[in-house]
Amino acid sequence: MIKQGTTLVKANASNSELQNAIEAAIPQAVQQTKTIAPRYKGATEAESCKKIFDYLKNHVNYKADGANQQVRLPSALMRTLQGDCKSYSVYTSAILTNLGIPHKLVYASYDPKDPTPTHIYVITNKGCIIDAVYGKFNAEKKASNKKYKNMNISYIAGMGKKSRIGSMGKYATGGACGIGGVDTGETWAKKLGIWDNISNGDKILFFKNLGLYAPGREIVKALLRKNAGGFANGLAAIYEIARANNATPEFAKYRALELLWLKKGGNPDDLRVAFQDGNSKTPTGAKFHEVLLKQKAGESISVGEWIAAGISAMFGKKYDPATGKITGGTIGATGADDIPTWILTAPVWIPIVKEVVGIVRDAFKPGNTPTTTTDINTDSGTNSTTSTSSMLLPVLLVGGAAAAYFIFAGKKKK
Repeated sequence: MIKQGTTLVKANASNSELQNAIEAAIPQAVQQTKTIAPRYKGATEAESCKKIFDYLKNHVNYKADGANQQVRLPSALMRTLQGDCKSYSVYTSAILTNLGIPHKLVYASYDPKDPTPTHIYVITNKGCIIDAVYGKFNAEKKASNKKYKNMNISYIAGMGKKSRIGSMGKYATGGACGIGGVDTGETWAKKLGIWDNISNGDKILFFKNLGLYAPGREIVKALLRKNAGGFANGLAAIYEIARANNATPEFAKYRALELLWLKKGGNPDDLRVAFQDGNSKTPTGAKFHEVLLKQKAGESISVGEWIAAGISAMFGKKYDPATGKITGGTIGATGADDIPTWILTAPVWIPIVKEVVGIVRDAFKPGNTPTTTTDINTDSGTNSTTSTSSMLLPVLLVGGAAAAYFIFAGKKKK
């Protein structure tokens, strides 16, 4: 599916599907870069490659995708100036094709025990390496396994498939890359060697909630990426201590958090990516911070109060639980249309947040009050907000069935 210059990839797709998606995006990328490719033309092949490398390294911000992968076409990459190794490689391959330079895609793995590719970059047939993620021109991180895909002119005549890919992990160049990694929570647990130790009851919950809880999990991750109420800061603080010393109480808490996410049908790596993304952002949503503290203290919080705090933090809008009326904010129709998803999936995301707070309760402190907020305090007030429609796109893609479940389940109870 192509939308606004981005190939959208389904959640939890396989590694091979993602490789297909990358390769399928290149023909359209070639067409998009025909007019700009000449600016990268150098006196030599190496000079042309250096110009491509310099553009990606100096002008495009690297940001890895989470579970919901995207392959950005050049039009999207140049508009957002943001992407990961998948999009970098699509752009590089397209420019090289237009310049008539034969090349290959390199799918690399850095885990000696697992040949599954976790990174992608480009090398010309003459051996010039372009990997802006690694950050050194004509150089590459030593890989345990490599797979090459020739991208000659006849091959790039036209294709049409679809795709997925994840996290480079500890064997990579310093962080998540955007290809490979763990596909599901089951794979994550098996790679850690803990799947066999998980009770049959918890395994049943994982498979039961894998699809059913998907929209609710996306809401929780959206709150973390936004750092609503300092939510991401709290989890990141626990994680940093846990990763440094597995004998600490924080390690036990973080493992409990991972197992909780697994029982909700999720991949704990996706949760980590979400709060690490949000941890770098200024907290937003004083009201959401308040409900986190109330939950920590064991106070009673109504469903309406949770929804109102979440919508306020994410959209800068006011939700009245008594009437269902939504007012205020200036984010536009797209973001406003997403709000019903938050309401319909409340039976999933609210309990998850409650359980997370119960596990890492000491991480949420009054001193973490957001310094800025999108909260609306009056019906007529207006606040500057940032649209989160792109953040919620995965919810819209997978939310239909689960949203319908809650609608019908609610009716049956009446």
